[in-house]
Amino acid sequence: MLKNIPDKEYYSPADFNKSPKYDAHLHYHTFDDVFRRKAKKVNIHLITINTAIDSPTIDTQFEIAQFHHQRHPQTFNFICTFDATPFASKTFAEDTVKHINKCMAAGAKGVKIWKNIGMSLKNEAGQYIMIDDPVFAPIFEFLDKEKIPLLAHLGEPRNCWLPLEQMSDSQYYAEHPEFHAYLHPEIPSYEQQIMARDRILERYPELIFIGAHLGSMEWNLEEVAKRLDKFPNFHVDLSGRMGYVYEQANRNRDYVIDFFQKYQNRIIYGSDCFVEQYNRQKWMNLFCKCFPQVYMSLLFRNKCRKIKEQWLFLATDEGLKLSKNIVDRIFYENARCIYNVN
Repeated sequence: MLKNIPDKEYYSPADFNKSPKYDAHLHYHTFDDVFRRKAKKVNIHLITINTAIDSPTIDTQFEIAQFHHQRHPQTFNFICTFDATPFASKTFAEDTVKHINKCMAAGAKGVKIWKNIGMSLKNEAGQYIMIDDPVFAPIFEFLDKEKIPLLAHLGEPRNCWLPLEQMSDSQYYAEHPEFHAYLHPEIPSYEQQIMARDRILERYPELIFIGAHLGSMEWNLEEVAKRLDKFPNFHVDLSGRMGYVYEQANRNRDYVIDFFQKYQNRIIYGSDCFVEQYNRQKWMNLFCKCFPQVYMSLLFRNKCRKIKEQWLFLATDEGLKLSKNIVDRIFYENARCIYNVN
């Protein structure tokens, strides 16, 4: 552990607005620019992650991302994705590479793959298609050759294989039972998901690979450390998993500090927040439509409060009190270098 660092090498809570930051994992699903403009005022640059969900569609997400990136390339970037559902098509790999090339030409900084690979997509025999299936090999070879970063959300938190009452993050699975593996024992196990991912890391040691959500190993930073030690091309982002970091810091703060110090060049900050011009509650959705600017301002205030809380935890004695250099790497430099953004 680094010790006796002068106080000037640490941030104070008052430094949040002026410190350089990327939110390198959020989902920006609106053409509205209010959120981006407010983020810029507190030195937060945005990288929106396109994901293979149904709404908004991949095409709409790409259109939104391209719209903002073209107008604000210094503060808004994006990671594209592709549709894996036609994996059985003879031209799947060829079509996917063409699509990725189109996205990269439009300014994308990498490619995202999602948990539907391994957890929902099945072949004609009813078997789940895992990420190490040969059908994806030409795509990985292309990404490897072209040095295009791959952001991978594979598997889910280990809690996903538990009943709701035993989970610390049950709300998502209550709302999305199709991904609650406990209800679907036919879904490949947590261990199988991680092993399939690790086989890709072994096969493509030069592929720039970012494991979203702490590589789905959020429950134990020692497991993350094992992969970071074994696979030099492996990085992780913190998106949506800071709660697990808090829990482990409560149990063993020194270990968590050591983890961030040792792997400071391999960790990227992301909030996993959603920026959308609607709300699930009907009365709030009406408010969004009638007062869109006010709603987006309130949304930013709420999301920025979360980002600041997590920054304070890493940067000050409210949490780990990491040095400025480490905080800047996690919140800024690593995203800038790994995704090759400004």
